[in-house]
Amino acid sequence: MNTESPRTGKGVAVALAVIELAALVLIWLSWAGTYWSWDPQHYGDRPGPYLKWAAFVPAAALAFAVVAGIRRVRVVAVSQAVMALALCGIVLGAKAPGERVYESSYQSACHAGLGCETGGPPAR
Repeated sequence: MNTESPRTGKGVAVALAVIELAALVLIWLSWAGTYWSWDPQHYGDRPGPYLKWAAFVPAAALAFAVVAGIRRVRVVAVSQAVMALALCGIVLGAKAPGERVYESSYQSACHAGLGCETGGPPAR
């Protein structure tokens, strides 16, 4: 009886989950970094391009779940399917708050004298 297989599957499942969450954190930090400036007329990027990058993370989790299912590593398959669903929810739920942050940043830059257009924030 092989007792190493379940332990290895759990280790792989945890490692993949940590890597996926770290990827999302790095993407979020790269977007949030566009808002860090001493210039009061500076405003950050729209969240759209960063959310497109973030969408690859749940897609990768789903691909890992399928591969693990084919290889019959149940722990990894189930954990990656759960991660894919959870990460999809996070990515889909991040669009509206991200747009609010962008618009707030843009309005703050307008009040600081940016000379804003009347049509709302420009696409960058």
